[in-house]
Amino acid sequence: MKHSLVKLLLIIPSLFFLDWIIMVLVGSVSNIFGANDNFFCTIYCDFGIALLIATILFVVYLIINQSFHHKVQI
Repeated sequence: MKHSLVKLLLIIPSLFFLDWIIMVLVGSVSNIFGANDNFFCTIYCDFGIALLIATILFVVYLIINQSFHHKVQI
């Protein structure tokens, strides 16, 4: 249990940091190609929300997978 908790405490911040890097890259590239305020208020925000939801669902999947995997080994 302690080992899986440590893994999750390392994985979760790294996934959110990766989300941040992706959002910075998408925002920078969009700005270079001349995206306007409408893009950043609609598509960019929706993309960020979808990315965060996908990350949270992935973390929940990892937690569930770890708990079932742990129960099988006992």
